[in-house]
Amino acid sequence: MPSIINSTSTGVGGLISTGATDNELVIQTADITAITVDASQNVAIVGNLTFNNGADAASTGKAIAMAIVFG
Repeated sequence: MPSIINSTSTGVGGLISTGATDNELVIQTADITAITVDASQNVAIVGNLTFNNGADAASTGKAIAMAIVFG
């Protein structure tokens, strides 16, 4: 079981943290996993990753790849 940081509004609400020893960190919202970081620092994100300018990571990543390939 991973170490979990969870933001919840159930009960009294607030931040719940649960420790474990498997070297994995999970960030949850309302008991649903949003971000997982494993022991090798690989990051998994559930849902869409959006930057401050509103661009999503998928289209931004494609633009960066095209710039690298085609200059």
